[in-house]
Parts: sequence; structure tokens; C-alpha cells
Amino acid sequence: MIRYDPYMTEIKEDPHPIYARMRAEAPVYYVERFDAWALALFDDIWEALADGEHYSVKNEMSNITLLERKPAAFESLPSLDPPVHDVLRKRLFPHFAPAAARALEPQVRRWAWECFERHPGRIDAISELAQQVAVRVGCAINGFPEEDSDYLIDVVARFFSREEGVDGLSAAGLRARDEMWDYMGRLGAARAKSRDARQDDVLGKLLAERERWGEERTLQKLSEHLSILLIAATETFPKVFGGGVVRLWKHPEQRRELAARPELIPTALKEIFRYEMPTQWLGRTVIKDHEIRGHKLREGQPVLFLFPSANRDEREFARPDVFDIHRDPPRILTFGNGIHRCLGSFFAQLEGRILFEELLARAPEYEVIERDSVFPKTEFVQGYANLPISW
Repeated sequence: MIRYDPYMTEIKEDPHPIYARMRAEAPVYYVERFDAWALALFDDIWEALADGEHYSVKNEMSNITLLERKPAAFESLPSLDPPVHDVLRKRLFPHFAPAAARALEPQVRRWAWECFERHPGRIDAISELAQQVAVRVGCAINGFPEEDSDYLIDVVARFFSREEGVDGLSAAGLRARDEMWDYMGRLGAARAKSRDARQDDVLGKLLAERERWGEERTLQKLSEHLSILLIAATETFPKVFGGGVVRLWKHPEQRRELAARPELIPTALKEIFRYEMPTQWLGRTVIKDHEIRGHKLREGQPVLFLFPSANRDEREFARPDVFDIHRDPPRILTFGNGIHRCLGSFFAQLEGRILFEELLARAPEYEVIERDSVFPKTEFVQGYANLPISW
């Protein structure tokens, strides 16, 4: 009988064999430890993400809240239901829209050039390239000082640190979270006192929420929102990019084709986003009893959406475990679905396209230095922390 727990060792080492068995044997799986459900099939997750009648994100689970079995105490855009969510997302969306991504493209390419120029012949595709570009994009959108980029990368890395034998966030991770909130609070307080308090960036838009939050809670709520946006900007995309770098290295014929025909990179990038989805699960809380495939989900129960499993669902994708840069499916789940679809998806696609264009133009025959690569064992956001390549 199949056994699944989001914190089990097998998930941290290689979750896909377990996900494949879940799809075949128990696609709606009851996780007794947490009185929760895990969904493994593409269609079930796709539909649930757009279902506001039966699910709420207000008490969306994080690593901490699932373990503690209590609602999240902090607020962020992904943890807000309509109508508050819709109003805030509408205010923030112009900073993440396709037009905003296009406007930043020359700057993103310049940041990529600078990374390659600083590291001729050998570069860490994560720490010296993808994270450096991603965090600067996050700074430009959100209103963080670019000179703080290295600090922001470091504090996010410490937030995701894990301890052997400890499920979820480590003590160091909790300290880093509080440090992140403190940093954002000080940034918000300084902006609120300045003449450009309403500067046209995410920080300025969030400061305008003080009427809803109240003066006493504004800096804390601002810190919570900005921290989630920082984490999304600096952690997930670099792991997808690193996975793509390795995948192309292991498929040299596909890499050569992309180098010769860079116009194929957007389609190839879609396959990389499908194949290398780093976030193992996000979820919802049931707010109305209902059934899925004969299983009764009760009000108050958490539901985990296993995105990497869905992106390898045989019912949705032909030969899903095969990496194919020509695959162009009508839908994938890397960016979610419904009103909470990933706000930063257009920037992730922009960054990915530019970085692969630059990498394949400069180093079409790069080699991954496996002995120096680092792939931490974690249950939540999986991927390379270090990935040196040479050419």
C-alpha cells in the first residue's frame, strides 16, 4: 500500500516515484497525521484552484501551520480570499503585468551580461547568475534597494534552511523570517516618512493599504506581504532555471538545437517549468463539505495540491517523464490556476528566456560540474542551491 507524508525522507530525496504511485493507486490521499488530503492528479488540482465555493486560502497552510495545525497568523496576497484579494491584486498587478516585464527587459539583459562578465569561463548558475538576476528584478518591482541584493539572497536562503530530524522550518529559518519582517518594516517606515512615500512600486502601493490595516498594524502587514514577494522572486525561479540547465546538459541534442534556434526557447522554457516544478505543495482549507472521487472532504480540513505530480500526470501529458523541448501543452500547473495564479509568472518567463538566450549564445557546450553541485534535501521547495558550470 502506498504511503505518503509531505515530510517523509523519500519525498525529500526523489518524490516522483511516490507521486506516480499516488496517481495510480490513491490520487485523493488521506494524510492521517494532519487530518488532511493530498491531491495528485492534474484535473483535480486545476479545478480545485478555481473553486471558491469549497476552498479558501485564508488559512492556507505553510510548512509551519501544517505542522502546528493552526491557521496562518500572517497575511499575504496568496492567503487572501475575495473581495479583499481581488482589490489588492488589481492594485499590484500593473507592476507584474506583461507590459511591466517588457519595460524591464533591457535591464534584465544587462544584469545577465554583468554576471557573465564577472565570471568568465565558470559560473554558478544559481548563486552567481539566476539569483543575482532574480533578486534585482524583485528589487525593481517591489522597491527594495538594489544594493541590498546579496543580503536579501542570504536571508531567504537562511529562511529555507533545514535541520536534520526537524520537519519544516528550522530555528534558524524562523529567526531569518523574523529578520526579514524587521527589514521590511524598517524599509516601510523609512518610505512612509519620505517625500516619495507614494512612489510607484509595490512598497508604495502597500503603504496605501494602511487605511484597511490601521496605523498600528500597517508595518507588520506590509512586512508579511513583501516577504512573500521577496521569497517568490529569489527562490523558486533560480531552482527552475538550474533544473533546466541540468536537463539540457543531459540532452545535448536538444541543447544544440536551442543554441542554433533561440526562437524555440519560449517553448522549451514551458517544458522546463513543467518538468522542474520546485514547489512540492501548496494548499487550501475546505470551507464546504464535498466529495472528490468518492472521498468526503470535510469543512476545516487542509488539502495539499501536489503540483509536481500534476505536471507529470499521464492523463494530461503524453510520456510525461520524457523531457522534450518541443512539447507545447495548452496548460501546465507551475503557475497555478484561477484568481491566485502566480503574480510573477510574466517576469519568470522573461528571466528564463533571457538567461537561456545568453547562456546558450556564450556557452552552447557548457559542462555541469557535478562534484561541486549542491541539492539540499527538503520537503518544500526543491532544487539546486549551487550549480557551477564551465565552458
